[in-house]
Amino acid sequence: MGTTLPRLTADTLRTGILEMCAKAAEMIRLTRDAFLEHHPAGLDSVSSLGRELHLREKRLTDHVAMQLREMPWSLGRAQHLVFAPAALERIGDSVEALARCIRSIHQDGIPFSERACTEVLTLFSRASGLLQATAAAIRTGDRTLLPCLRAACAAFQALCEEMAAQHQDRVLEGVCAPRASSFFFAMLDYFREIERYVRRMGETAEIALSTSDSN
Repeated sequence: MGTTLPRLTADTLRTGILEMCAKAAEMIRLTRDAFLEHHPAGLDSVSSLGRELHLREKRLTDHVAMQLREMPWSLGRAQHLVFAPAALERIGDSVEALARCIRSIHQDGIPFSERACTEVLTLFSRASGLLQATAAAIRTGDRTLLPCLRAACAAFQALCEEMAAQHQDRVLEGVCAPRASSFFFAMLDYFREIERYVRRMGETAEIALSTSDSN
């Protein structure tokens, strides 16, 4: 006989999502540290946290889906958060991909210029900031934080575009080695994926809360 799951409330759903945010933030921190100084154990921890994030996403999403089939709208104003676990799982996937790049960079001795290193570290810092802003908006339920999050995402996109253009110039000038360039652009794409899923969480929340206020 199956075990009946306890009913999810807005608070328990929010708590589960915030725990996932914390795991994703820790993955970003460990990956950044490994970029600065090769630390295989740290990268192994990133993989372990990634597996935990996958497991949490499946459990939480399945729980939400089962409850909403039986009790639609039972999560009230937290209903818009049902997408968040899947988005955070995708963010975790992107961080794991960054960690794999970094493992290869260190193992194969691929040289990154000082400029490229500074840019990557800037992206790590900005990505961590986006995740912190997302967690703050979820934790407080303050919808006034969402336009700020949207602006931060737009600024992140613009920064990625600027870095891509500048790096392409360095490639054409022969300043950057081709293999290092391939890794840089791959990492840039993974950072863009992190921003994309943060943005989707913010957009979903803004639409849902605007609709709720108009009803």
